[in-house]
Amino acid sequence: MSHSENKSFTESQDDRFLNGGGEMGTLIRSKDWRHSTLGTPGNWPQSLRTAVGILLNSKFPMFVWWGPELITIYNDAYCPIAGEKHPRLLGQSGKEAWKEIWPDLSPLVEKVFMGVSTWSEDQVLYMNRRSFVEETYFTFSYSPILDDQGNVAGLFCACIETTEKILASRKIQESERNLRHTILQSPVAMCILRGPAYVVEIANERMFEVWGKTASQALGRPIFEGVPEASNQGLEQLLKGVYESGEPFSANERPVELARNSGIETVYLNFLYQPFREGDGTVSGIIAVANDVTEQVLARKQLEASEQELQSRVKERTAELEEQRNLLNNIMVNSSNGISVTEMIRDEQGAIINASTILANDAAVKFIGLPRDVFLGTTATQLDPNILSSAYGLACLKTLATGEPSVIQYHLAITARWLELTVSKMDADHLIHIFTDVTPIKEAQIKLERLVDELKHTNANLEEFAYAASHDLKEPIRKIKFFLNLLKEELQAGLNEKQHLHFDRLQNAANRMGNLVDDLLSYSQVTLGFSDQEPVDLNKKVQLVLEDLELEILQRNAEVHVGALPTITGNKRQMQQLFQNLVANALKYSKEAAVPIIQIASRKVHAKELAPFIEPESADHWFYLVEVKDNGIGFDQSDAERIFNVFTRLHGMSEYRGTGVGLSIVKKVAENHGGFVWAESSLGAGATFFVALPAGT
Repeated sequence: MSHSENKSFTESQDDRFLNGGGEMGTLIRSKDWRHSTLGTPGNWPQSLRTAVGILLNSKFPMFVWWGPELITIYNDAYCPIAGEKHPRLLGQSGKEAWKEIWPDLSPLVEKVFMGVSTWSEDQVLYMNRRSFVEETYFTFSYSPILDDQGNVAGLFCACIETTEKILASRKIQESERNLRHTILQSPVAMCILRGPAYVVEIANERMFEVWGKTASQALGRPIFEGVPEASNQGLEQLLKGVYESGEPFSANERPVELARNSGIETVYLNFLYQPFREGDGTVSGIIAVANDVTEQVLARKQLEASEQELQSRVKERTAELEEQRNLLNNIMVNSSNGISVTEMIRDEQGAIINASTILANDAAVKFIGLPRDVFLGTTATQLDPNILSSAYGLACLKTLATGEPSVIQYHLAITARWLELTVSKMDADHLIHIFTDVTPIKEAQIKLERLVDELKHTNANLEEFAYAASHDLKEPIRKIKFFLNLLKEELQAGLNEKQHLHFDRLQNAANRMGNLVDDLLSYSQVTLGFSDQEPVDLNKKVQLVLEDLELEILQRNAEVHVGALPTITGNKRQMQQLFQNLVANALKYSKEAAVPIIQIASRKVHAKELAPFIEPESADHWFYLVEVKDNGIGFDQSDAERIFNVFTRLHGMSEYRGTGVGLSIVKKVAENHGGFVWAESSLGAGATFFVALPAGT
């Protein structure tokens, strides 16, 4: 074929709709269409040419099936979806190319050729596009393409693959199931406490045994309501410290008064409070791991008491020495804990230079992992030349010097076990060691830390998904409102009063849903933070807010007084959202019989004036303190922290409309800028919202 002949079916004045289009534009122009039922592009129907021109210039995956043969034409964005079927898919019958999924597509195609458009969301399709069948998910629409006579001659499809989204959702659900399974199957007591009220979200049977409660008594309730015996023992302060600081807390052998045997008894617990973080790093709860060591503690206390009694009676009666020795031997033999006694070896000046184990029960020998003769016949420095300067050696020397017991945990490689060792002073040259195997707790702790890291990742994915989902909900809600209004207008003449009321309720519900999605989208956006920082004149931001709310200000006859505001470094859009929500909030909750008065002012303050809100690392910093004050209905000061939580409302929808998201956006914006917010109010006396923002040096 000559070049001129090739040009005749690929280039003409009528082929300009094929210009551009990347790889697929080139393939379509170079393909010899003369032997297809379509003929050369210059003779294609106008509707087909229009559809092809649209898809070639789109970055969204699209394709056309034309004619009874369903001849396939697609764009560059569709190539990854086609997989190994590309490029032979071009010009091929859709039915033949996708025969493995045609039973799923055929009914939809038939509808389109009957003039009916279709929509499919997250449709599962088992496709063979890479030489193997894979499970995929797509959201797509089929629309009819009409020929010059108005008949359906083809099909236009816009599609997007959602496989990754579906699989990510499955992974999140699986991670949550794994965490729940880990907690329920853990050999140690575990639970998750959610929120600042520490609501028991999940706990295993071991934890219910520790609490002395049943699941129905504790689950779904704040911990100090479900287990009231645990209150007023300092645990509230410990939980608050972990929740607010994000730092874990552990305790060993802590006495706690709990329900036991139809009464209240003192039990001793080794426990860990680990902050539970969301994907953005915020602490939303606490993971608690506990081990009831009452038996071990009581045994040790009994041993210590016996030791003191033994020393006292040695001076009085030799017979009692034998009796106490028998008691000690009985404890040594029957104790489930490892027990050993170490004797110090001193030089001529009385300095400790070595030590040797002179007594050990079977449990201690088992825990240490050495033969008994080696354990008892080898000095400490023979086992480890640097033992006196090690953490263990220093703990022993400290106990000898102060008389205070030392508790250390360490991993013993020879037995692959975690041991908790309590070292107590017997006399000037003797120490008693009590070994407890804490391997289950340590392994659970390590596993929990790994799970928390995994949850951070999955929560971040979930947050991104929530943002995308909220964004995608806006269009369906808009359509619902549009067609609802259209339907009401068409039926207006025949509607009775009750039916009018039904339509009003539907419209109100759609508006509320739209507002909720808008607020959720805004909250998701501020949750993602921001990377670009620039000077932000707060005077201009407030002025823009007042212009946006001008109609409502006029309707309420409100007075807004704005003082001089600073310029900060931050994000312009987020700062406008902050003031938009605060001013709108003040207008919404104004008193009916009074003129709303809103005052906005600011001043520069040192961090010490903001205690106790300020963090220690910011104690020497300066802040701009912005105050937004109103004379509205106010609220009880006990709700001052709760109102900043997402979806928190102090009033019913019939009194004041809203979604409960606005103040949480205010809080998040302030935090994104390195600041914080709080509120002061009383019922009927208005409210003042304080926003502290870093002022630099």
